[in-house]
Amino acid sequence: MSQNLKTMTAQQAARTIIGLLPKISDENLVRLTHFGKRLTHDPETLRAIDRVQAYLKTPDHPAKVLFRKVLDYLPDQRRIRLFETLFNGAFFEGGKLRDKWEAELGFRPPFIMILSPTLHCNLRCKGCYTLGYGMRPQLPLEIADRLLWECEELGIYFVTILGGEPLVYPHLFTLIERHPRIFFQVYTNGTLMTREKAERFAELGNTVVVVSIEGGEHETDRWRGEGVYRRIMKCFEYLNDARVIIGTSATVTRQNVQVVSSFRFIDEMISMGSMAQMYFLYIPVNGKADFSLMVTPKQRDHLRRQVIRTRDTRPIFVLDFWNDGPYVEGCIAGGRRYFHVNANGDVEPCVYTHIAQDNIKEKPLKEALNSPLFRHIRTCQPHNPNHLRPCMIIDNPQVMREVIQKTGARFTHPGAEEIYTVHKDKMDAYAARWGELADRIWKTEYQSGGEETNESPVQQVVLK
Repeated sequence: MSQNLKTMTAQQAARTIIGLLPKISDENLVRLTHFGKRLTHDPETLRAIDRVQAYLKTPDHPAKVLFRKVLDYLPDQRRIRLFETLFNGAFFEGGKLRDKWEAELGFRPPFIMILSPTLHCNLRCKGCYTLGYGMRPQLPLEIADRLLWECEELGIYFVTILGGEPLVYPHLFTLIERHPRIFFQVYTNGTLMTREKAERFAELGNTVVVVSIEGGEHETDRWRGEGVYRRIMKCFEYLNDARVIIGTSATVTRQNVQVVSSFRFIDEMISMGSMAQMYFLYIPVNGKADFSLMVTPKQRDHLRRQVIRTRDTRPIFVLDFWNDGPYVEGCIAGGRRYFHVNANGDVEPCVYTHIAQDNIKEKPLKEALNSPLFRHIRTCQPHNPNHLRPCMIIDNPQVMREVIQKTGARFTHPGAEEIYTVHKDKMDAYAARWGELADRIWKTEYQSGGEETNESPVQQVVLK
């Protein structure tokens, strides 16, 4: 087999993988990774595939259990759609296109676009980062559709849909259907899911649905409103019945960090069908800053440690978008690996940096990605040699203030400026408190080599 692998083309390898997908066994899982190596020449991707192989050869490793779980869950045709869009599309074919554009443009297009096509929402969650925008903005179908075609041209085949509430957006399924080569990740509060909508996601086959949930019934309803938790339970039921891949997402605050980082919560999410858990720290960027909701330094470190333990023991993919800085060499915003387009069309460096220079209604995407704002951010990355302090908002606020001053970026909603002006001292004090603890952890656990990098291989490739 080794000689045949050496002469196999990428197209032949892809066809072989598709042929193996309906015949899942432990042996075939390992074979899939061997053929996967024929789809790419990227050193980071190849190293990640090597790690996957090692996991798959380890009996009862959580990553192996997760791979089997995903494949056993999906009908044959949807296994193939997952491979065609997420793996062969977003990683391999998209990677080749991004290579081409990097040589031509002088910068590499990012792996992920975050798109908020609407800010309409049926809920008004406490602390939501979108509160400052208001609920009226919404992108016309023709603008959103053109933007996705521009993504495909640049090799950006992984698109996350946020809101507002995506299920309120009248063109959601039209966009997904018009772009079958893109892998979509749709975040939802779950309350508007129906059996028919779940079945529509299943028919399309190129979408994972991520349900927002802040803990148990008490924590979720306190954040999102009375009765929301029970409606979310129906959402899980519909998605599982339709065999849609499910993820879960939690906004982490001082009030719920112990709950959402616990094994009890993770095990509950796994029992409900979640195959991926995302953690987002509350950040006061919505023009209504509430510093009492921000996690303390000890709580942030507790989350970091619990995520490592979870990866070692539970069959679920976990992303912690601040504590995972060491695995991606700091900040990934500004088009380094991802960016955000909001419902007004403003091209923002990330979901939480509410500044922009360009609007997608006025400029092609490739120009917006190479704006003075985005270029300046990329030249500043990493913002700190300690990658446990990656963020230019909460960890290095002086960097964000410098970015705004030097590029003349405008704020994208009223009140977005408050943490850089009236609350400047509070942000600096918060960064200093975390920095003191983070520097000790960085020195003892990461620089000394005492802590393994417990990221999953897929996470490593996605974020890098």
